[in-house]
Amino acid sequence: MAEDVRKVKDVSNIKEFNEQYELPDCIVLDSGYCSMGRMIAYKACQLGGYAYYDAVTLLELVPQYNVTKDDVDLFEQKLRVRSFTAEELQEDAEFRRLSEIFSEAADIALSRGKCLIHDRLSKEEVIAKGYSCVNAMTYATDIKAKIVKARVSVLYENVKDDNAVIAAIRQEDMIRKNWKRGHSRSEWGCLETYDLAINTDTFGLDYAAKMLASLMKK
Repeated sequence: MAEDVRKVKDVSNIKEFNEQYELPDCIVLDSGYCSMGRMIAYKACQLGGYAYYDAVTLLELVPQYNVTKDDVDLFEQKLRVRSFTAEELQEDAEFRRLSEIFSEAADIALSRGKCLIHDRLSKEEVIAKGYSCVNAMTYATDIKAKIVKARVSVLYENVKDDNAVIAAIRQEDMIRKNWKRGHSRSEWGCLETYDLAINTDTFGLDYAAKMLASLMKK
């Protein structure tokens, strides 16, 4: 039934209508490939004052393991070819090893203060470590715009065939889906499981960064 909101009773004293937002210790950001997630997250952290971490910067916190971005990229060649179950991932020795290293790096990042972590960790894991967390996702659906954005990357700047670029975008997303599946009960990209989901086709880089940065301020 239609309801006239002007006639809704006063809810100012009802707790469920007036939850107070507390700045989280950590924001975990998932992002679809070519939704500008890293760029948006980095800029948001500059605006909001949180520290920014991703796979590259997390590994810099644990140099004792001598794991490089190239090592991660090599393993991820496996994750891009098909969808794995959580059980398959947990049975994979290299997945477990890398996950443990990223988890240890996240412990260091979290201990240093409020931060945003792009991929590699789930909201459940942050909460299990004893920190408060909000999870967000950036996504995009305009495939033509995604092709343009993909070609900004050195990985795909020389790929001339559009269909090959589209295939690569899907493979990059498959990597992210598999990482999430090994670390969370929630499915990567299922928008209703995120506290905030931003369609970057609509808002663009700068405004999306401001929206994400708003989670870092009161």
